[in-house]
Amino acid sequence: MKIETNTYDFIGENYENAISWMREIGVKISSGRTQNYLKVMNHWRRNYKSSSDKIAKDIFPDFVNSTSEIDSFIKIYKAFKNVPTENLSLIKAKLQKGVNGPLNAEDEKPKTSEARNFIFEALVAAKFHNPKQNLSTILSTSSDTAIKFENKNIFIECKRVTSEKNLENNIRKASNQLDQHLSKKVGKKLNLGNKGLVALDFSKILHSGDQLLVKPNDAELLDSVEKITKSFINKYTGLWNKIYETKNKRIIGTLVYFSTMATSEERNLLVNVSDWGVNPKISTSTYNNNLLKRIATILNNIET
Repeated sequence: MKIETNTYDFIGENYENAISWMREIGVKISSGRTQNYLKVMNHWRRNYKSSSDKIAKDIFPDFVNSTSEIDSFIKIYKAFKNVPTENLSLIKAKLQKGVNGPLNAEDEKPKTSEARNFIFEALVAAKFHNPKQNLSTILSTSSDTAIKFENKNIFIECKRVTSEKNLENNIRKASNQLDQHLSKKVGKKLNLGNKGLVALDFSKILHSGDQLLVKPNDAELLDSVEKITKSFINKYTGLWNKIYETKNKRIIGTLVYFSTMATSEERNLLVNVSDWGVNPKISTSTYNNNLLKRIATILNNIET
């Protein structure tokens, strides 16, 4: 994991490219949240150096939230921009649903959280799409997303955790969905080589979109984010392992994701920092454990 140090102009240009690409693959962009983020970003990048302290303070929360939201769209764009459009129907569908929803994540209600849920599914797909590392996203799947690695298909069900009280229910739903996928037959046979992962985004239960994680320098910032991920895994690994005991044995572990806006004070730069953690199921085989370790090593070296 490393801290990206792109300028606001560079981020804005990448986001404009992401919006253009989404339109090219058939996503209809309305005057909703995606356009609002671009408006906020363009205003900030033109005026932040000359704005009065009061104006800067007034628009800063919107800018922080917009920059946080923009990051996901840029990562999805970068992962799939060279994939032929005809292969992106599932990603297009997720993005089409994902461009809706309230402007700020903190304003989500149960009935309006669907948009960001689909963006998380597309983000997981983007993170795993690295064919050069023999790790690639399966772009035609009935699960939220799926990957192929070392000739193994791994189904992934994704859940954004919006409150701690919903965590157990989220894990059970994902596990039940994986049960269904892993129990499907191809012809008359089960593919016993297929595996399953539960992916959890726990960002919202720790930080709302306009909050900042502030640390004195890059090293402390990176260390803090890694500790947050490890702490979440240590706190809840018992919960999801207990649930997995009654599910398909080919569910092999949990993928966790945390993202937040942050500032490294030594550089006085607003950045998005994120971390991915892989937690093998306690009772999984040595083979599966090592498989996930190899995947984790690749994930930690991918910039998206």
